[in-house]
Amino acid sequence: MNKSGTKVPKMSEDRAKAITEEYARRLVEGLGAPKAKSQPSNGTSPCGNDNSTVKNFWALHVENVVVSPQAQEAMFAKARTVIEGMGFKTRKFATNSVGGEGAGNLEAMNSGDGFTITLQTTSPSEEIMIMISSPCLERVTEWEGGVSAGPSAGRPS
Repeated sequence: MNKSGTKVPKMSEDRAKAITEEYARRLVEGLGAPKAKSQPSNGTSPCGNDNSTVKNFWALHVENVVVSPQAQEAMFAKARTVIEGMGFKTRKFATNSVGGEGAGNLEAMNSGDGFTITLQTTSPSEEIMIMISSPCLERVTEWEGGVSAGPSAGRPS
């Protein structure tokens, strides 16, 4: 249970990271924009109150795509369509180009699993940062939850 009394879903860290990576892959593919030279990051961090940080975590995947300032508004509109097609509901959407400089902000959530996608224009506005995050999850071992990190995880070949 979290502070608000709702049950925290259980998942392995490997599974949560795999989900964030899959959502990012699908979004980047749908956008068709080239990936930035910077390497994507993917990890987990503790979440919840002090008593639960040992067993609770959230996963975050971050990567950038290259989008010129002039194309940012159109790319944010395209991103909203792609994200909603993935089953997410848009919670925030804003674009604004001033003097040829793109600017955008998009946040969407998948009510089925609680994962969120956030897109923001970088500064300078040559890229769009994509962040995929899980809700606060309760850590389980692979064997405890029967959840695998992939098709062959924990199975003999």
